[in-house]
Amino acid sequence: MINNLTWTFICFGIGIFFGLMELFVPSGGVLSFLTLAAVIASLVFAFLHDTFFGAVYVFSLVLVLPCLFWLAVKAWPHTLIGRRVLLNPEDDPALRPNADLLAIKQMVGKQGITRSRMVFSGQIEIDGQRYSAVSDMEMLDAGVQIEVVGLDGMTMLVRRKEDNTNNKKTDPTNQTPNKISEPITIEDPFV
Repeated sequence: MINNLTWTFICFGIGIFFGLMELFVPSGGVLSFLTLAAVIASLVFAFLHDTFFGAVYVFSLVLVLPCLFWLAVKAWPHTLIGRRVLLNPEDDPALRPNADLLAIKQMVGKQGITRSRMVFSGQIEIDGQRYSAVSDMEMLDAGVQIEVVGLDGMTMLVRRKEDNTNNKKTDPTNQTPNKISEPITIEDPFV
């Protein structure tokens, strides 16, 4: 007849077996549950054998199980299911660096000219190359000097180039009237 000490190690071995199987077979947690049940059964048999042995066994499990878990986590990415679940940048085109995006990111800060009227979007030219772009703040006519101020996904956001030599704020002859201080006049169409 098998004694409690033998059952302790048999249940622990079964728990290790189910734990290793969980690494290789997708079970939806069934094998993890069986692993936990087998380890708990081994604890029960350890305490049934002897209380002091049960306490030592619990202490050793507290030391051994985290190490086994760490080894399983280290080994799992190299298993068949681990390779299928975890993404590898070399295998997935979505994770590879995109040359087009990198080239467009380098355009931020460059200056060019609009080649079409930009109501929301239009054509711009930078360094002799034409690109599609979106106006960041306003409608722009063709031939306006622009600067790339950012990106919206793969689309360049452009803004009218600020001209520091002819600043409207410092030129007293180019003052626009303050529309807020003018009185509101309503014309009667029936008079």
